[in-house]
Amino acid sequence: MDNQFASSLQDLLQQLAFASDTETIKAVTATLNQQYYCNAACVPALLAISTENQQWQIRQLAAVELRKRISTFWEEIDDVTQQQMRAAILKAIVDETNDLTRHGLARVISTIAKSDIPNKKWEDLIQFLYSCCQSATATHREIGVYVLDSLFETIADTMGAHLQHLFELFAVLITDPESLTVQVTTLEALGKVAEFIEPEDRVGVATFQGLVPAMVQVLEKCLATDNEDSASRCFDVLNSLLILEAPLLNRHFGELIEFSINVGSNEELDDNLRIMALNFLVWTATYKRGRLQKLKIVKPLIEKMMPITAQEDPEDVDDDSPSRVALRVLNVLSTSLPPQHVFPTVIAHVLQYMQSAEPMFRKGAMLSLAIIIEGCVDYTREQAGDIVTLICAGMSDPDTRVRRASCMALGCIADELDDEVANHHEKLMPLIFNLMSDSNEATVKYALNALDCILESLGDNIARYLPQLMERLVVLLDTGAMDVKPIALSAIGSAAHSSGEGFAPYFGEVIARIKRAMALTGDDDTLALRGVATDTAGAIAEAAGREAFRPHLEETMRLALEGMDIPSSGMRESGYCYFGVMSRVFEAEFSQYIGYIAPHLLDTLRMDETSAFEQELDDGSEDMENADDDDDEDSPFKVNTAVADEKEVAADAAGELFASTGAGFLPYVEDVAKELVNLLDHYSETVRKSAVVSLFTFIRTFNKIAAPEPWKAGVPVRVPINDNTAAMIKLVLPAVVAMWGDEDDKMVVTQICVELRSIMKDVGPAVTVDYAKDISDHLLEIFEKKALCQTADYDDEDDLEQDEDELAELDSLLIGATADCVAEFAEVFGDAFETILDAFLPHITGYM
Repeated sequence: MDNQFASSLQDLLQQLAFASDTETIKAVTATLNQQYYCNAACVPALLAISTENQQWQIRQLAAVELRKRISTFWEEIDDVTQQQMRAAILKAIVDETNDLTRHGLARVISTIAKSDIPNKKWEDLIQFLYSCCQSATATHREIGVYVLDSLFETIADTMGAHLQHLFELFAVLITDPESLTVQVTTLEALGKVAEFIEPEDRVGVATFQGLVPAMVQVLEKCLATDNEDSASRCFDVLNSLLILEAPLLNRHFGELIEFSINVGSNEELDDNLRIMALNFLVWTATYKRGRLQKLKIVKPLIEKMMPITAQEDPEDVDDDSPSRVALRVLNVLSTSLPPQHVFPTVIAHVLQYMQSAEPMFRKGAMLSLAIIIEGCVDYTREQAGDIVTLICAGMSDPDTRVRRASCMALGCIADELDDEVANHHEKLMPLIFNLMSDSNEATVKYALNALDCILESLGDNIARYLPQLMERLVVLLDTGAMDVKPIALSAIGSAAHSSGEGFAPYFGEVIARIKRAMALTGDDDTLALRGVATDTAGAIAEAAGREAFRPHLEETMRLALEGMDIPSSGMRESGYCYFGVMSRVFEAEFSQYIGYIAPHLLDTLRMDETSAFEQELDDGSEDMENADDDDDEDSPFKVNTAVADEKEVAADAAGELFASTGAGFLPYVEDVAKELVNLLDHYSETVRKSAVVSLFTFIRTFNKIAAPEPWKAGVPVRVPINDNTAAMIKLVLPAVVAMWGDEDDKMVVTQICVELRSIMKDVGPAVTVDYAKDISDHLLEIFEKKALCQTADYDDEDDLEQDEDELAELDSLLIGATADCVAEFAEVFGDAFETILDAFLPHITGYM
């Protein structure tokens, strides 16, 4: 090793570790990258620094950098030096006194093992670690189990071959008499072991199940000592076990639920610890609904969550709290389980809590009602009047918090039961008008949100309210707080949509304000108003009609296109919404703008969602307190969800633009369609769903442009389709059929069935004739409850006798869409469908 090279490298690391300004960090980082980290000599030099320097900060930083360079340079180092380094690092990690440095060295060992072990090198490493784990010295046991845990991240298959030995070792370490660190790290290692256990491996499953009580005892110790970090790591492992196929928690499932309820309900514990326990219940309701039903603990679980919903919340709506997570538990239960298992228990508590003298219980009642409606829509349809009466009582409550929660409830219920709620406008509108003048600004915002949800369903009834409504909304738009203005403007858009031609007297004053708002620049609040103004311009255009809005088209288009150049996903979303609506209003006339819009559309569909999270510098200047977590630098989960939302809206707009402008969009169809196909495997289910809808819209639009003669039932296809339609079918159908088999979201699969039915009805058998077998197989899987989106419970579904009349509403929607799709299949295929009808008939009649 070049001593001068190592000495200079050490000096630079010294500067970097203690640098207090960005310029120094950038300069030192540049020197390191350009002169040192490009040379294999940095590896032995960094090892020497990480094991010999007197300052732990330097040792730790050197260990972090060493791990990064191993993967690049290890194979270039000669065998003798490699062996010397292996021996040196094992000695150093045992002697090291600083935890962070020790963890850094453990990561180095793991990274070297990734290269060595598959090549039959360093064969004594595992035995060394076993010896450490069996040492009488607690720190040695900590080192041993920590490195073993790290090895699962680099040589998982090799570790999987040692399962029996690991089980025996971990069974001892999980009850370590001295070190909670050993116990927690062992628990994390067990979480990785669990991934190797197959459901049919009865011995492995039973062995793991036998360790669960000890794992829970470790978690109890973390809670008892307020060790939040360790408790979080333990809960992370338990959460991960819920999504594995092997039934590793089943034997102790009831006790785990009771334990989590007790922790979540314990107000003496720190809120963060309670939140972790309640989140475990969220995961349980999501992935183990069958087990919850089988053990008959749904009702007791709801009864324990309800009092938590009445507890205080932090002011910041983005902050979690026990009450908010308890509401999340109720929401997941309502969407995962049959509504008759959830709604009666919740509504009984709502009625009881609304009679309470304590306002927080009344607030909890309203929020609970709001949160469960999503999964109980059809079940509660006939009870809408009674629900509205309850909400009206809350909106008249003397306590601000209850009134605010009641507005939230009204907004949620109006979203799902729009017509039913709108039927009670005579009760609701005076209350909303009153709350729009509330002294509490937050209440005004929630009242406006509720109003926005109701307005579009009022129909002709809006006429009686429109003068007073517009007077109030325009005042709020002009003089209200900055965070109230966007909601007021959105409500104006909904009023315009609902009133149609009746909005004409207000058109002039509103469009003038909208154009001013569309030109705003400034901070996030200002851009939020500009975005809503852009959305609302579209709503106003639809209400006013093409001729009335034409004088304003050019200016609003210019402003909307300028907004697309602002570096804001929210602004681009608003732009796409506006473009989609305007294309509906102006149809082929809107084609003149497609050349300006399409490049933005393609840029969004192609956008890299990880780019916003990449570090500006590969500077090695990690926070010294967090550097031992640096192994997630290649994590696939570093994504920008704002960009995902933008892609969803862009995908929707693509379908709208082609459907409305037809030939005007043709120059961009091929490129856009290919990008939409790429989105079929996007991580966001809403993006996938939007891509599916627009791709089928593309097929339908090509067919409409071709104007063929009406299709005729039967196969072979008797009425040919044109080449463009056929090419789009060939692009879309194989991609959709392929993604269908891997799709785990019920609503996406439901949408696929809806789109297939619709496209067959419009285009005929030519769409599906070449894919009938695969589509039929997927449809049959749904009826047999074997589709991936139906098998979240894995081990529970086989032994859960579920009454067909007791489906969760999302399941009912899926089955209904599937049956409709089969019916359309039969319609377009005619006699040719008889060959596969027998497979479907028993399932269809079973739901009748």
